[in-house]
Amino acid sequence: MSDGEAPLPNMIPGEGNLIAPVELRELRRVYDQFCNLSDKLKITDLLYPAQKRVALLKSPEMADEGEVKLNMEINELECDIEKWEHELDVIKRRPVQVIRASDVTAALKKLGKKTSKKEVLEMIWEVDENLDEVIDWDEFCLNFQRNVHDNSGLEPANFYNLVQFMIYDANDNGYVSIDETMNMLYARYGRDLMEEKISYLFGSAKGQKVTEEGKEGGEIDFTAYIEAVEKTQLKMFHESELGRTILAKGKRKVDPNLAKTRAKKGH
Repeated sequence: MSDGEAPLPNMIPGEGNLIAPVELRELRRVYDQFCNLSDKLKITDLLYPAQKRVALLKSPEMADEGEVKLNMEINELECDIEKWEHELDVIKRRPVQVIRASDVTAALKKLGKKTSKKEVLEMIWEVDENLDEVIDWDEFCLNFQRNVHDNSGLEPANFYNLVQFMIYDANDNGYVSIDETMNMLYARYGRDLMEEKISYLFGSAKGQKVTEEGKEGGEIDFTAYIEAVEKTQLKMFHESELGRTILAKGKRKVDPNLAKTRAKKGH
């Protein structure tokens, strides 16, 4: 860490809830990835195909093509690549690095999730402590910490669930795997609970056994992940004091949304 660089926070001020260093590093990675994401994707959607095309043109399988024609296309693409890489670097160096509604929309779209503007603004609201309609680093960490240590199911978690998925998806392929989640879950829960959480995410939540098949020991997409974690959060709410009170009054279906809203306002 440089002399002028602020240390990464690892607890909620005044609450003392620690986050494991491995999670903190991944949290920073995802925050940096998330900031100005919608602007970055506009460039990478052009940049990455161009880089792949140049790699193909330079490969031995293109040796029979006309050298002059190949070199012309490579030169043109490399000029474009240099320009796009510069534009990407400018975005990453912006003095203000925050997460906007357009960035949340872009992240969800990338994961195949269609979300309304209202739903995105509600996700921002869950985290936006100073009500400036964007999410800064302190707010990002605070929301993560509160959800990690929530034992009631009352903490607003839509944005947290997205962030947690992006943390697990270390190779950014739109899936989380057993291999990717194992280190993070072990750091947070220890071996016994880690195995229980993996079982729930990758198998038993659907009444199936965990399988080690597929890439990186088996994978699930964002939709399947959200289905599993929302069931866990609802179960936590049912087991909370408020949830038990409501169930005791004979209400079979408990919607914790109102309680979550109250919990958010109480922070």
